[in-house]
Amino acid sequence: MTPRRSGRFLRPAVLLALALAIVPAAGADEALRVLDALIRAYPERVGSLGIRQGDWSVLIDGEPFFWAEGRMLPESDRHRIDEFRPYGFRPYPREMPPLRELNPEEVAELRRRIDRRETLQDARNPAFLTALWGMADFAGAEATVERMDFLNRNVRIHPGIREPLEQVEARIVTAAEHDPQVAAWVDGLGTIGAYVWRDIAGSANRSLHSFGIAIDLIPADYGRRPVYWRWARDIYPEWWAIPYDDRFPVPDAVVAAFEDNGFTWGGKWFLFDQIHFEYRPELRLLEP
Repeated sequence: MTPRRSGRFLRPAVLLALALAIVPAAGADEALRVLDALIRAYPERVGSLGIRQGDWSVLIDGEPFFWAEGRMLPESDRHRIDEFRPYGFRPYPREMPPLRELNPEEVAELRRRIDRRETLQDARNPAFLTALWGMADFAGAEATVERMDFLNRNVRIHPGIREPLEQVEARIVTAAEHDPQVAAWVDGLGTIGAYVWRDIAGSANRSLHSFGIAIDLIPADYGRRPVYWRWARDIYPEWWAIPYDDRFPVPDAVVAAFEDNGFTWGGKWFLFDQIHFEYRPELRLLEP
């Protein structure tokens, strides 16, 4: 969907040229790319990309949300910009990213960042996700989620991801018919978890599980392979450098089935989570 401004369709390049005369050039290109991706990912909810009050913004169900250096703030919280961390709108990699080798200074900075996060100093403004998915509180979430069968397990999800998950399941079932690796992975599943009301472990932010848009495919046996960075760091001092082949594997065909339907996989994250998928079609549109 092409970005909209004042009811007219304008190309992103035209909007960027107009913006540079109004807002600082630094960050304008990133703001445009991300907000345009949000409009294309959620065309029924997000629109009207433009400049309001000197900043990039979009409307979500008619309410303006301002870029605010990636913080996605409602108008009522623009004056509180220093209280919130930016959202992680990083482009999702097509391939497995190279493992990073960290020097001592980088290791120290990584540990400082994790410490800040785990002392709950990483809060993002919750209004953006709440506007996008609803479910502002536990009662609202419980009233919104619905049940569906996925790979012969019953899970609770946000109704907005039912169709993508049905497409994912169809791909996995078809792949399992002729790919022994996929068939063995399906047979080895223990439980599947989707909606649960909770925060991200070691964070001040709500998990996407609490919006019903994340799903964990949990095997009956991990085979003693690292699966999650927070668990791995208790055993491996350089957990970020654990070779991909040594981590708990998910078949390529399964990952592709999710990715092709708007999901991202935690196995490609630096803070890895091999069993975790979440519905983030905007990040898929930001692929490099």
